[in-house]
Amino acid sequence: MMLFILANIGILLLMHLFIQALYLQNDEEKYFSANQVKWLHILIVSLAAISLFDLLAINSGQNWNWQTLPLVILAMLHGTSYALPALCFVVAWRWILEGEGTFASILFEWMLPTFLSLLYYHFKLKKGFHYIEVFFLFSFIWLISQFPILHFSPFNGEVFQKETFIHFLSFQLGALLLLFFIHLGKKQLQLIRKLRFYADHDPLTHLYNMRKFVEVVNSQKQGPSYYIAMLDIDFFKRINDTYGHQNGDEVLKKLADMIKEFIPERIIVGRYGGEEFIICIMVYNEKEAVTLLENLRGAIAQHTFYTIDGTEMPHITVSIGLARLNRQTGIEKAIEQADQYLYIAKQIGRNRIVFQQPIIPS
Repeated sequence: MMLFILANIGILLLMHLFIQALYLQNDEEKYFSANQVKWLHILIVSLAAISLFDLLAINSGQNWNWQTLPLVILAMLHGTSYALPALCFVVAWRWILEGEGTFASILFEWMLPTFLSLLYYHFKLKKGFHYIEVFFLFSFIWLISQFPILHFSPFNGEVFQKETFIHFLSFQLGALLLLFFIHLGKKQLQLIRKLRFYADHDPLTHLYNMRKFVEVVNSQKQGPSYYIAMLDIDFFKRINDTYGHQNGDEVLKKLADMIKEFIPERIIVGRYGGEEFIICIMVYNEKEAVTLLENLRGAIAQHTFYTIDGTEMPHITVSIGLARLNRQTGIEKAIEQADQYLYIAKQIGRNRIVFQQPIIPS
């Protein structure tokens, strides 16, 4: 009996490990699309349910119906779009294997528990579930799944009555263990995703950091011309001195959003450091690059920024240095040139773009 319980738990945990490995590996390497990951997830759960039934068939004296658990937990955590395809897979497999005589078993061991779990998903889980609620849910599911044993097999019913308490506790143990490991797996996946995000992004503005910015720009294919722009907020120290560093940070975050949302399909944006931002803009010629950045500069100059408590702040301007990215000399050279032009823009009056020749706004 103990070996049978451990074998069932082993299959459930192996199912969980395969699914967790699928998501972790795909997060890193992107082997599959989101839809492919979903169907692989469904396939793994279906195979686990079938394996649990096969284990039950091998140990014909043990009628404990653990094959209910994979579909039930899939329905609880992922809803209809995951649970129904998996249910169809295992029902079709069972029907082909045993035919019409197995309808009652399919109904009580797989279909009704899955539909009950879907109801729980739609009415409760979106708000978060509690282990006490789950305990009562699984108690009800366990009773449903045992109905064919009690009703259709008097001999098994007698065996079942002798071991009711062990049946019940083992079923709850398997369910709660699996939910616990799934919870830990989700936390681990969230932590890994967060660490990966902050390894590539500035923690304040969520723009690319310089390492990632350079990597992304260098990965771009040949095509239109690429230009590097260095953008700096004019007199940013005054903002921090007057309104405090917290409001200064809010200005940086809002400005980052404005730049990021400005023709996002044609720019790559990073935070260079402090109040400086770096932009790679994809255009066909110098005039187009200057025109687009002039539109951005004008939009920033006209935008009204507010403090955290809603106080209107003076309008903010930016200075921009622009240089063409030459693939042969590399991005570092383009950044150096753009930084030099930015310095010139600061020296000759700010609130302007400099690209070889100063461009003074009207």
